[in-house]
Amino acid sequence: MTLILSLFLALGTASAADVGEAEHIRLSGDIEQLAGRQLWTGVEKKFAELQKLGIEMSYDDLLHGAYAARALGNAQNAYDRLKIAARLKGTREVVDWLYAIDANYGQVTLIATPPRGVTLEVSEVPFDPDQRICVEASIERVKKEGGFTGLLPRGTYTFNGQRFTVEPGIALRIEVSPKLKKTEGELIKVTQTPAEGAETPAPTP
Repeated sequence: MTLILSLFLALGTASAADVGEAEHIRLSGDIEQLAGRQLWTGVEKKFAELQKLGIEMSYDDLLHGAYAARALGNAQNAYDRLKIAARLKGTREVVDWLYAIDANYGQVTLIATPPRGVTLEVSEVPFDPDQRICVEASIERVKKEGGFTGLLPRGTYTFNGQRFTVEPGIALRIEVSPKLKKTEGELIKVTQTPAEGAETPAPTP
């Protein structure tokens, strides 16, 4: 009885794996076709479905996902996907792209309590089209979600009246909350730390 049960479970596991792999192949094909037509919203949707499968993605899956994230203004997602792709295949394209992000973007966390009527503004819109899309998408995200965690291009911004500067290699955390007035005597708390994996740069004036 135990042997029969073990065989049944083994067959069931193999069947599930086969189904998962078949779905992976299908979604990868969809992503390839959509990417070829530069339909990045569709690529992002299919990529999210692929993530839910919980199986290892291919280099091409990750690269297309990075393209989609960049086109939609999510530099953090692009960066995260590129790092995984680099471990699979450290191509010149991926390495150069990662280096460009490291050299031009900084890690930012923006928190507002309550998360209503929150605004993010940029002093000067970047000339680079990818950076400009990232800034525009991040402003909309703050407006809808009341906060932000991710990468922003270097530059000067204002979050709910608090002016701050984004620099590569520095992780910024800005919290705006009436509760801080009671606990720390300030309405706004700004924290700067070296970004993970980055060299320690000089503090921003």
